[in-house]
Amino acid sequence: MRSLNMAIVLASFIMSGLASAYTANLYEQNSGKKKLLFTMNVDIAKGEGSLENVKVVYKDTDGNVALEQNIILDGSKIVRDETIQKQIDQVGLMEVKGDKVIFSKTEGAKTSTKQEDLEDTFVTSASFQRFVKDRWAEIIKGDTISFRYGVWDRQETVGFKIFKTGEGKVGDKNVVMLKMKPSSFIIAAIVNPVEFKFEADGSRLVEMNGRVAPKQKSGNKFKELDAEVVYSY
Repeated sequence: MRSLNMAIVLASFIMSGLASAYTANLYEQNSGKKKLLFTMNVDIAKGEGSLENVKVVYKDTDGNVALEQNIILDGSKIVRDETIQKQIDQVGLMEVKGDKVIFSKTEGAKTSTKQEDLEDTFVTSASFQRFVKDRWAEIIKGDTISFRYGVWDRQETVGFKIFKTGEGKVGDKNVVMLKMKPSSFIIAAIVNPVEFKFEADGSRLVEMNGRVAPKQKSGNKFKELDAEVVYSY
């Protein structure tokens, strides 16, 4: 099975919905947040009407751009989500048109296209935190929330669920801890869950631990990367 690039997750980047610009540092897992791998910069500008234009740039420690994302959001809804993966020379696009999600991926001179029916819970990394904020009252009382996560390199959505796992502190901030994992038992067996620490009111993501958008060089190839991410607003 092809690997899932959850830059999520997901996370790749997560929208704050409150800040016009923010940054994050991506650290090697289990390094005590000491080995920096990438930095991320997010800029949010008002677009036409209710739309917002979002630009995300990931750079390695030498200052080279590894990946860019250009997104158009309408509140917590995705309009257009483009990923330019410079490390492996691929461009992915997820676009909502009517009741469809259109996926396209370009590798060199070849472009492939797929589509799915649009569901109300369609989420990408660009809209993830806004989706969580919309459902915060349910999450905080212990409900499990299911959604469809757009994966640009697979050109499809994948079912995930997110739920509260506890409460704690990061520095002087009270945080709520969440876990995101695939809905399918088969995919869950090969994909690690992503863990999040949100401010207690759900307004901002403080830290995450899991799959990120940039890849890590391994010999002459690039492999998927799980990292610890710390956000600054």
